[in-house]
Order: sequence, then C-alpha cells, then structure tokens
Amino acid sequence: MEDAYKTKLCLPLTAELVGGLAKMTEAIGSADWFDAVLNLLGTVCAIDSGGAMVYHREQRPRRILHRFNPLERALPEDAYLSGPYALDPHYQLFAAGCPNGVHWLRDIAPDDFFQSEYYRVFYSQIGLSDSIELLWRIDAHSALNIFIERSIRHAEFEAADMVAINTVLPVIFAAAAKHHELTAAASRRDSDGLTHRKVQSTIENFASSLLTQRERQVLFYMISGYSSTLTAQRLNTTEGTIKIHRKNIHRKLDIGSQAELFSLFINCIPFAMLESPVDPLEAYQRAPSSARGIALLEPAALRV
Repeated sequence: MEDAYKTKLCLPLTAELVGGLAKMTEAIGSADWFDAVLNLLGTVCAIDSGGAMVYHREQRPRRILHRFNPLERALPEDAYLSGPYALDPHYQLFAAGCPNGVHWLRDIAPDDFFQSEYYRVFYSQIGLSDSIELLWRIDAHSALNIFIERSIRHAEFEAADMVAINTVLPVIFAAAAKHHELTAAASRRDSDGLTHRKVQSTIENFASSLLTQRERQVLFYMISGYSSTLTAQRLNTTEGTIKIHRKNIHRKLDIGSQAELFSLFINCIPFAMLESPVDPLEAYQRAPSSARGIALLEPAALRV
C-alpha cells in the first residue's frame, strides 16, 4: 500500500493538521469553508475525491462542492441528482432521521448493496471503492452532508480512519454550526423541489396499476439493494414468500433482470404526476417514443 494510504494508528498534532484546522476556522462564513473542511479531512486520512451537499426532505439534494477526477467517471455528474439519490444508503439514513455523526458506507449499506443495480449502475461507474459521510443536521428536514471517497485505484477506508475522523469531528461540527449561522440559508430552487416531488411520487405510485401493495414494498427493497433474506426480516415474512413476490414482479412488469427494473423505475420519474396517485409507469408506457425524450438511464448502458 502507498504510504499516503496507510491508516494512521494515532492522530499526531502535526503542522499540517494544525494548519488545516486554522484555515477551516478562518474560512467560517465564506464560500471557501467547504474546501477548507475537505482539505482538513485530507490531513486526517488520505482521500481521492469528496464534496458537500445539503439533503432535504422536500426537495432533491443541493450540491455545494464536488471534487473528483472526470476521467474516472462513466456517468454525467448530474445523474445522481436526477432521482437515484433516493436509493443511496446515505440519503436513506438521513431520511430515516439519523442524528449527527460519521457514517461509513460498509456499516449502513443493505446486505446486497454491492450486488445491487444501484451499485452497478452508479457506484461502480464513478470509480469509487469506498466512501464516508459526515452528516450534520441543520434541522429536522435538512442536513449538511460532507463526503469523502476512495478511488478504486486505492485501498478502502479502515476502522482507524473512522477513529481519526471522529477525533476532529467536534471541531468540524462546531464550525459547521457557526458557518450556518453566519451565512444565509440557501434558497430552495424550484427545479430541485419539482424533481424531488416527482421522485417521491414515483416511489409511492410506481407499478401500482400492476402490483399489489406488498409486491411494491418488495420492489423498493429490491432496487435499494436488499437481499431476499433481509427483505423478509424487514417485512416480517419468509424468504420463500419474498422470492415468490420477486418472480411475480418480474412477470407482471415483463422484465428479465434487476437492471431492467432499475432502468424502468428511473425512467418513469419524469412521468410522475404530482399530488396524484396515478402510476407513472402507465404514462411512460402510453407515451410515444418521441415523447419520452432521452431516457435517464439507457438500458444498453446498464448492460456495460
């Protein structure tokens, strides 16, 4: 392993670390604060990419900063914000009301996450091997998410990295509170709110014209990366019953793979009706090819 990626067994008070803390403190209240936080985290443990965004309950996430190598990404940067963010384990943890803290992907992801279509279509396409999120709640409905990532070219994070991050976490969160206090809350953009409402409507109504309520519950666990075993535990039933539901879902939707299901779900988002229980799948299937525009996820791309 490269020296820079060797996990520190302790967090020495080096000039680099002290300098990072000082620059982060100095940047409080300015647009440079988020860069300063990432630079500080880079002195705590080696990172290859990262950024910051604000999670909202009533609108899609708002990106503030994202550092990454575009040569390692096979998807456009905005693909995540077009709707799949709702399946992200980090976003789902936020939506479930988790408190402030540091969250490592391997600790919060469903048991089949690394075999899920979300992982294959997104995570594996953006050149990452691992990620850690620092989540600071602004209020009950929104939170600041500072995320750091490792490239597939390097080793994943280790438990000692979490220990090191937690060491400086109180300082970062105190600075986050002061930064938020000094800066005006970002105004909600109509486009973000509209997209989020369409995503939520799709989650609530997708395939409702074809599937039973229980089948739709199973479907959402499927596209989120839950195995039949864990889905059965969540729904208080047997694994055999879940497998039957999965077969029925594939048959009723006339699909042959998880990739097709994932693609169908995502591509139905623009056809969702706000404030209406109408199944967006019906609208998507009725629309002529010319009216569908460019699909958010082309099926051919999912087979790469």
